[in-house]
Amino acid sequence: MKIAFIIVGVCFVIGIGVIVAARHYLTKEDPEYLLNYLKKHHNSSLTVSRNGQTVTAIRENNMFPLASTVKIIIAIEYAKQCDEGKIDPSKKVSLEQLDQYYIPNTDGEAHETWIDYSKGEGLLREGSTTLENVVKGMILFSSNANTEYMMNLLGIENINKVLIELKMDQHEHLYPISSAMLIPAYLKNEYPAYSEKQIENKLREMSNEEYIDHSHRIFTSLTKGEKHIYIENSHSDKSLQKIWSDRLTKSTTAEYAEIMRKLNSKTYFSIGTQERLDAVMEGMMENPKNQEWLMHAGKKGGSTLFVATNAAYATDRDGNSTEIVFFANDLEEVERQKILNNLNGFNLKILRDEDFRKKLEEL
Repeated sequence: MKIAFIIVGVCFVIGIGVIVAARHYLTKEDPEYLLNYLKKHHNSSLTVSRNGQTVTAIRENNMFPLASTVKIIIAIEYAKQCDEGKIDPSKKVSLEQLDQYYIPNTDGEAHETWIDYSKGEGLLREGSTTLENVVKGMILFSSNANTEYMMNLLGIENINKVLIELKMDQHEHLYPISSAMLIPAYLKNEYPAYSEKQIENKLREMSNEEYIDHSHRIFTSLTKGEKHIYIENSHSDKSLQKIWSDRLTKSTTAEYAEIMRKLNSKTYFSIGTQERLDAVMEGMMENPKNQEWLMHAGKKGGSTLFVATNAAYATDRDGNSTEIVFFANDLEEVERQKILNNLNGFNLKILRDEDFRKKLEEL
């Protein structure tokens, strides 16, 4: 009996040690992890430019699912329509309107976190907030509900025209990606006798056109307040999430580096459009520490269980302009967590460490 207790105790201690070691590995700051990852794994891409010159371009024309980084395109159309007087950034939007598009347990509590932030900042009064704050929720917190609301308000066709105007020839069209999460539930409603495996197989067999058509149909239904039709059968195991992730709108780091250059220059868009973009894209400049060494900066990241993306731009107080875009797909969970935990440090190294930038040139 004593021996058994000793064995159990030793196993417990070893287990705790493994957990602590794993946690340390994942959380340890290691910007060079991304350098090594880019060298060894072709499921990743990086484009970095500095003062108008390309520092490195690794697989920059390969197509990757964008995840929430695609929301930059929606922000651009929002800023344009504000400048054109079509919409008012101070317009009141109720939480009830946003809730039409809210799918529980699908955005890592981004929507709830944004609501808590809005309450704390006094931006949510009597159940309503401003349109500009809705867009901030989409960009800074990555609320998917706010994203679908904005797609309905702006018009998906108008949003996709941005791709033409910016000459983004490789960029796939945007469609309602949150609504697409409900396609399995839609199919379950249509084919109640289908097993989960049959639903999965039907999803895999769909053409992109049919898949996107389903997402638009669900999007229209959500706009009509019919979320309840899908929520009851809504679920998403890992295999279904992989299908959803793989079908997300795709583009390249080369194209997003060009968008970052346009945002960073402050000269490409009209003054009014740029002002509205700054208001929603540059939340990091609210931090006094960033104001000490940066003139302006903005970023947008995205992730799924398999994807990590990030697009950033900055101009420091010495006048150096930098754009950094990193995309990766088909990630294992440990890889994804390690990448996401080190993206900020990686970007800071590029911005502030000349020796680190020289390592990029050698990739």
